[in-house]
Amino acid sequence: MTMVYCDRPVTAWIDPNETRSNWGQDQDDTLPDRARPTIERAAETGLPFQYREQRYFDGTLSDVRLDGIEYTSGEYVVNGGVMGDHALKLHARGLIWVTEEPAQCRRFKLQVVRDSPPADTVPYGDYDVWQRYQFGSVTVDPIEGPTFEPDDNDIQTERTTAPFGALLKPVRLHVSELELIRNPSFAQYRLEEREEWEEYGAVFRWKGNAFQQRVE
Repeated sequence: MTMVYCDRPVTAWIDPNETRSNWGQDQDDTLPDRARPTIERAAETGLPFQYREQRYFDGTLSDVRLDGIEYTSGEYVVNGGVMGDHALKLHARGLIWVTEEPAQCRRFKLQVVRDSPPADTVPYGDYDVWQRYQFGSVTVDPIEGPTFEPDDNDIQTERTTAPFGALLKPVRLHVSELELIRNPSFAQYRLEEREEWEEYGAVFRWKGNAFQQRVE
């Protein structure tokens, strides 16, 4: 067997003298801003605060179980706000439905309220909840969206007082953003005390438009 030796110099994988442009990065390029902590952003939010956003879930809605039915899809508009006197208000209206046949649907309006201090000082306590709903069926057009057809039943209305943990999870997330604006440090303390900080506090660090006045 004949062995062949190469006497050419070996090229280094990394040249410490290479400029930034050799690596495809201009001198003016900068790294993206860091994700700022939840409390830092919440504390900077001025009052009164209000936002409006529309949400759509195609089989991805989770933890929404009512009267033994697990709703997995939905479309709703939510308006939330903290008034100048620190009163908390959340209003939502829309549809939730199951994708299996028959596609049972629930049309609803929901309002969640907490009075201004000192009546409701402690975050994540009890909330005044008003809701109105009606059952029916839904057809979903890929362009026009869902269309609701009511059953032959009465519209039902309920008014209750409910603790934070009894609210549906999507509602808890909307309410928590408002509680963190209402009293940032106390809200963080309460969530940590309840062992729910990661789920209803830290999660907002990765939501870019949280704690911002917004209309979607």
